[in-house]
Amino acid sequence: MLSGGEGALAALLDPRPIAAVLPGLDRIEALLEQLGCPERTFEALHIAGTNGKGSTASYTAGILEAGGLRTGLYTSPHLADIRERFLVDGAWVEEPLIEAAAARIIACEASDACTYFEVTTALAFICFAESGVDVAVVETGLGGRLDATNVLRPIGAAITPVGLDHTELLGPSLPAIAAEKAGIFKRDVPVSLGRMPREARDTLERIARTTGSPVARLGREAEVSDVRMSPAGTRFRYASRDRPKGLSLATRLPGRHQADNAALALLMLDRSGYAYDEARVRRGVAGAHLPGRFETWREGPCGATLVFDIAHNPAAAEVLCQTAAGMALARPRIAVVGMLADKDWRAVLSRLALDMDAMILVRPVAAGGRQWDPHEAQAWLSRELDVPVEVCVDVAEAVVRGCALAGSGTLLVTGSAYTVGEARALPELAGARVAEQKANHALRSEIGTADEGRTDAPRCA
Repeated sequence: MLSGGEGALAALLDPRPIAAVLPGLDRIEALLEQLGCPERTFEALHIAGTNGKGSTASYTAGILEAGGLRTGLYTSPHLADIRERFLVDGAWVEEPLIEAAAARIIACEASDACTYFEVTTALAFICFAESGVDVAVVETGLGGRLDATNVLRPIGAAITPVGLDHTELLGPSLPAIAAEKAGIFKRDVPVSLGRMPREARDTLERIARTTGSPVARLGREAEVSDVRMSPAGTRFRYASRDRPKGLSLATRLPGRHQADNAALALLMLDRSGYAYDEARVRRGVAGAHLPGRFETWREGPCGATLVFDIAHNPAAAEVLCQTAAGMALARPRIAVVGMLADKDWRAVLSRLALDMDAMILVRPVAAGGRQWDPHEAQAWLSRELDVPVEVCVDVAEAVVRGCALAGSGTLLVTGSAYTVGEARALPELAGARVAEQKANHALRSEIGTADEGRTDAPRCA
């Protein structure tokens, strides 16, 4: 998960613990001021929430790209390479640009006090400014109010479903966590809300009234219907007050929740002034892709179907199991699970155990001081739940063992992004990885590029 190497990027990132959190905006504000405020050179759309931020951000960027705008996308965490966090028009930012941006940050005295996420946020803003993006889609890292990305002056915002996660930092209840997410609201900036428990939604709408942020939400101003899942992805129908006739859309990402994520992206865009025709919206939604979100490889070892999903909290585990059931994935279903110690791993394992035929627990190498004890988890599972469970020494051994148990069934690799990232990069999965890359390339070619019609793309006033 770290940068590695000997260049400026490594010098900037390697000394900083990736998981260190220091809430507050003073450090990032001082750094960006010394850098010349690159975040003010482009328009921005800001996305917070507990689950679905990355997918919603990817749909948003995909639609903007299909609409002809040069688009930046900043998400986190990355799975294998830091450049996954910084995309311009769907492609990684070139290494020389990132190295130059890292060198600029190192030269700033204010960078000395900044955290890993704060300097990666500054990296994103420099890369977007230097790449000449028209608009950047930016996902918060943690919370919202005190998140480093909250230095933005966005023209639109969205809150994806809010759940219990990072309770030690954001608060012990849904209203408390929702209030932290609402910290990204700005006066007169439209906000779009995804589906979520009423107590979280009510908190967000109350704060929006206080800040003077116009609110629209999925389930009221917009709705999703006729959701159908297949091995090719998810098809659904979207209708809203802005699009009363509705339109039929398809995404290659499977799951009913992905229909909601795409719908929330479109609702935010429409409310923010980016109103595209159906053809561009369809192309943008169809082209969106984010690794590690029910990412399915069909040609795994022993004939197994491989699924990678960073279901790191109970709500995400519930969605993972619902999607696996809706896709009718072949049995046996074996789960390789590697969690972090500060997550609610008992709740995650309890949910997975209801749908899995066996579980293999593992400790991801890169987790550092946040390592859980898989042997403790195995003992707990054996006492509490009736599911076969093993512990492997590392992710490679766990995946090989899981493929052997799954046979022609399904192997799900889940939990921490560290676990998913290590598994996706294994040499043992090289054949499946190449086959998936070829399939993605063929799909992107079928969808076409986003360069057409760039000059007549609608812009936010």
